[in-house]
Amino acid sequence: MIWWILFLTVLTILSYLADIGAWTYLMDLKVPFLHASALSVLLLLCTLGILVRMMSKRRAGEKELLRSKVTQLEREVGVKKTETA
Repeated sequence: MIWWILFLTVLTILSYLADIGAWTYLMDLKVPFLHASALSVLLLLCTLGILVRMMSKRRAGEKELLRSKVTQLEREVGVKKTETA
């Protein structure tokens, strides 16, 4: 995850430099079907990568939470069965 953020930071700095006119190389490269600069496409892809990674980690965290609740409930049910027996 840290690599995505570092890459996005570098791209943001390059975007700033291109906006002020200091370095326009990536702004001059155009992507044929998107009618956008290469820098814009790289920023978009990096942001989408971070979003997908965050959402997949979030789902994994929810699964772990549900698993822990299930095991906790199974223990409580096991304790109640032994108390009534």
